[in-house]
This record gives sequence, structure tokens and C-alpha cells, in this order.
Amino acid sequence: MQPLIIAQYMAAAILFTVAGVHLLIWSQCYRRWADMLFAITAIAAGGNAISESFVYVAHDVGTVAVALKWYVGFSGLWAISFMWFVVAYGRVGRVGRWLASLVCVELVVGLAINTTSRYSLIYSDIADLRKATLPWGEVISHAKGDLRPLPLIAEVSMLMALGVVFCACFRLWRIGEKSRAVVFGLSVVLFILLFGAHANLVDSGALDPPYLTTYGFLAVVSVISFDMARSVVRSSVLSDELKRKEADMRAAVDDERTRIAGDLHDSVTQTLFSTAAIADALPDVWERYPDEARQGLEQLRQLTTGALAEMRNLLLELHPAALLERSLGELLRQLANGTAARARVRVEVQVVHDRSFPENVQVALYRIAQEALNNAIRHAHASSVMLDLVCGPGATTLTIVDDGKGFEPNQVPSNRLGLEIMRERAGSIEASFDVESLPEHGTTIRVIYRNNTAK
Repeated sequence: MQPLIIAQYMAAAILFTVAGVHLLIWSQCYRRWADMLFAITAIAAGGNAISESFVYVAHDVGTVAVALKWYVGFSGLWAISFMWFVVAYGRVGRVGRWLASLVCVELVVGLAINTTSRYSLIYSDIADLRKATLPWGEVISHAKGDLRPLPLIAEVSMLMALGVVFCACFRLWRIGEKSRAVVFGLSVVLFILLFGAHANLVDSGALDPPYLTTYGFLAVVSVISFDMARSVVRSSVLSDELKRKEADMRAAVDDERTRIAGDLHDSVTQTLFSTAAIADALPDVWERYPDEARQGLEQLRQLTTGALAEMRNLLLELHPAALLERSLGELLRQLANGTAARARVRVEVQVVHDRSFPENVQVALYRIAQEALNNAIRHAHASSVMLDLVCGPGATTLTIVDDGKGFEPNQVPSNRLGLEIMRERAGSIEASFDVESLPEHGTTIRVIYRNNTAK
């Protein structure tokens, strides 16, 4: 087989392979219309390559006329599918879609003429074949005849096609895909201008070498396919990252639900159980020991007040936006009441000049106080905790002091990982974070937020 014919079939095989890959991608995600249209474009380009090879080996006028009709047919199908691929790929607007529609109408008319004519759309008459000898000695055939007088229609179609490409590149540029816009625009424009002009020169007899459209098709398809493959990989990576984040979020939600359920069991449920027990015993105690009954009533009041405060704290956990509806001082008092009721410890709060804070600052300071209280009760086994909030004109100081068992700050035990969380929260608002502690002498945590560092 002649080398040029082998090259044509190899190019066709590559184009069909590319088409199969993009059809497979489209089958996995039917919303990717660009991949389906690009696959049709690659199939048409492969058919065009095979049709060209039949033109080269034709031995009579009838054979070359049929081969040219197939050649034009596949070229028209390529152009139509490619126009709509550009529309989908570049997500062009109304102007681009109208231009693409007009180009496709002209192409359909041209294909109709090609189908019904005797000598294809290119020639009105083919008188004979002209032979051309390639540098390596291979002889190929070209048609020799009268070209149809359709240059104006072809030029208008080419200008409108370039307009569609411009709309796509402009759209890609506007959305920040500048490199894609440049590569895509240059490859398509060069193909239309250079390879289209070369094909016209071959048809007119001004040049005798083989058509280069197949290799132009192959170059354009390769460039665009590589870019689309990168897009698929990028989408796959983003999809995997999104799935991982969703899994992390679900795990965090499950952990938070488990924690809240545990808090409900340890605090509100136990408090309500104690409240119910006292309420059941009060009628009998009242008749025999009125003084103790009054104490029971006071204890009942404290328990219900604590349960209410703890429920409010839990509602804050379920509805974080509520952290922004009250001042930080009010939130700290509510946190203290709920913690005291849950853990049966004394929690005092002092607030000096309560004020409003930026959202991120208020949430961070509240979470630091919450974590410090949890550490003081669960790990330090403190019997009393003091929360002190001082809002000055230049800085705000939050201090949490407990009388727990303390620790060596340079030798933080593994169960004190909450310290790192508090330190990170303070760092997120550019606040200083200091810890003072000694074994059996309690712990003091101090956070200083400079008011002019809010972002």
C-alpha cells in the first residue's frame, strides 16, 4: 500500500479512537454535550480522511466523483458538528448561537446540492483526472474540471464560522480561561484559514500535492481533545475532593450529634430525672418536714433553671447563627449557667463594658470560653471557674480561671488537645493566647484581642 494512503488510514484510526473516548465520557455524564458533539466531529474527520484516500487512488472520473461527494459530505458533517461543539464548549451567547445556526443552514443547503449533483458540490463538471507525483514517487489522482461558482457563499460562511469561534474565545476569556481561549482560537482560526485555502488551491489545480485537511483536522482535534481531557481530569479531582469533604462533613455532623446526645444524657436528662424525683417526694416531705420541703423547692428551682440554661446552650450548638444574636457577655452568662447546672460546679462571670464584635471574633471568643470550661470540668476536675470579660477601648481580654488540678504547660498531656484548638481559634482572629498553670494550683487562660485587628 502507498505511504500516503497508510498515513490517511492511520489518521482516521486516531480520530475514531478519540471519538470513542469522548463518547465513553459522554455516556458517563449525558450533560456533557460538548463531548458528544466532539465525538461526532472526530468521526466525521475520520470519514473525511478515508474519503480523501479514495480520491487519491481513483482511476476514472466516476470513481473520483463519488469519492469527492463522500469527501464533501463528511466535511459538511464535520463543520456542522464542530459549530455546535464550539457553541457548547465556549458556552456562547445568543449572537454566537444565531451565527452557528446560519452557518449550519448554509452547510445543509450545500450538502443537499452535493447529494443531488453529479460531480459533488465542488465541481459542476469533471472532465478528466490529473495525476501528481509526490517527492517519494507515489502517484495520486485529483479531479480536473470546472469549479462551481460559490466563492461568495463559502466566504460568508467562513466569516460567520470565525464569528462563532470569536464568541467562544471571548466567553472563555471573560470567565478566566485565558489560556484555553488563546489555544482554542489560534488552532481553529489557523485551520480554517490555512488548510481551507490550501484545499481550494488543490481543487482549482493551482497546487498538485495532497489535501492537508486531514492533518489539519487531526491537529485541531488533538489540541482540543487534550484540553478537554485536562478538563475531565480537573473535574474528576474536584469531584473526588467534594466527595471527601462531604464525607468529612457527614462524619463531623455525626460526631456533633453524638456529642450533643451525650450532653443531653449527662446534663438535661440527669437534671430532669433529679427534678422528677424531688417533685415526687415533695408532697410527703411537705407534710412531715416543711423546712426540708422548702429546701427541696429551692433545689427544684435551681435544677429547672439549670436545665433551661443547658437546653439553651445545646440549641446554640444546633443553631450557630444564634451566637450572633446576643452580646458576648450574655452568651458567656448563659454558658456559665448551663455548665454549672450540668457539672454541679460554681461558675462565676464578670463582664466589664460589654460590646459588639465582628462575627468571626464573637464566635471564636465564645468557642474558646466553651472549650476552656469543658477542659476545666472534664480534665482538671475543677470545683469553681471564673470567666472574666473586659472590653476596653483598644483591646478585649477574656480570662478563664479554674481551681482544678493544673498541669505543666511545657508537658501538655494528650487529653489536653483542646488547648491547641483554642490556640488556633485565637490565631484565626489575630489574638494572643497565654496559658498559666501549675500542678494542683489550677489553670489560667488569657486571650487578648486587639480591637483594631478585625478583618
